[in-house]
Amino acid sequence: MHIALNALLVSGAFSGVQHAILQQTRALLRGNSGHQFTVLALADIPIESELGVSADACTVLRAPCRSGQRLRRILWEQAVLPHLLCEQGVDVLYSPGYLTPLHWHGPAVVFIHDTIALSHPRLCTRSNALNYRLLLPPAARHATLVATPSMASAHDVTHYCGVPSERIRVVPHGVEIPSMPSAAEIASLRAKLTLYAPFLLAVSTIEPKKNFASLIRWFDAGKNAGIPHHLVIVGKWGWGGAEVRRALASSHNRASIHLPGYLPRSDMPTMMAAADLLLIPSLYEGFGLPALEAMAVGTPVVASDRGGLPEALGGAGVILPLDDALWQAKIPAILNDSRQLDAMRNSGRVHAAASSWEHSAALLMAAFEEAAGFACEQ
Repeated sequence: MHIALNALLVSGAFSGVQHAILQQTRALLRGNSGHQFTVLALADIPIESELGVSADACTVLRAPCRSGQRLRRILWEQAVLPHLLCEQGVDVLYSPGYLTPLHWHGPAVVFIHDTIALSHPRLCTRSNALNYRLLLPPAARHATLVATPSMASAHDVTHYCGVPSERIRVVPHGVEIPSMPSAAEIASLRAKLTLYAPFLLAVSTIEPKKNFASLIRWFDAGKNAGIPHHLVIVGKWGWGGAEVRRALASSHNRASIHLPGYLPRSDMPTMMAAADLLLIPSLYEGFGLPALEAMAVGTPVVASDRGGLPEALGGAGVILPLDDALWQAKIPAILNDSRQLDAMRNSGRVHAAASSWEHSAALLMAAFEEAAGFACEQ
């Protein structure tokens, strides 16, 4: 079987979704399935260096689009790609970035990470909300099968896109278990960031859905309760950052809040391991990949109860409703409970060890074969 893997969404500094696409693709290519793969990539992205060694036959096909040329990419994807796939003899198309070409009439599996543009449009840019409002429901209905990272996202795809549940397959994200960062590596990263105090960590692009303005207010309350920690928010500034900037400006603990920007992914296991807690206060998430990445190095996780976050934590972290008083009270309480912290570290490591990208790839491969089988039956 010839499978096309559409990695056209991968560009620039990798976001969580782009990282998930790359990890899925790597795991699929390592799977030794005996199938042939074609990876679709942007013209300016050296994706070969990201994919590693493939156990199966694999070629890269480049689109005549570059990073930042979003409209051109979408038009090429919808108008030209279907004909190109036919010429290449592709049997199944996998689109891991929400959308699939509506004029491709072969078997297709599309991965929809979340439906935030439909369910929470105020948490998206206007262009994103419009783009996905127009294209996501028809793409989901057009695909042979839809994959999602959580049951929460699966329910949303049924509700907002009109896809029956029997055509949806839940494929949780995985995590690569890194070598445990050494004390010297942690000390070196702390020195580079001039960060020597114990700290709480949040990791994401700074945008409204991440709810970092509330996190800053809760951190202020924790400092008032006597915690010695600093707060570190790792990630580039996205859109809609005015509320976060206001929260920073009004914080009485601004000197204890650090925003180092985007860090290379190679630094993230060390950054996670250095933190006393990873905090995910999101208003909505389709899954919540940083939770697994933190647990893989033994860092406890506290997250909101929104979207797929409870599934991502798998009972190994603390889930809190988005209530100000609750977060303000619970964070200091958890930090002061060494027994609970040890239990969270241990259960987190076990959960992360059971959450591999190889397992995700196996579920995806089963979906590809199922989709191809549907086409044969028809």
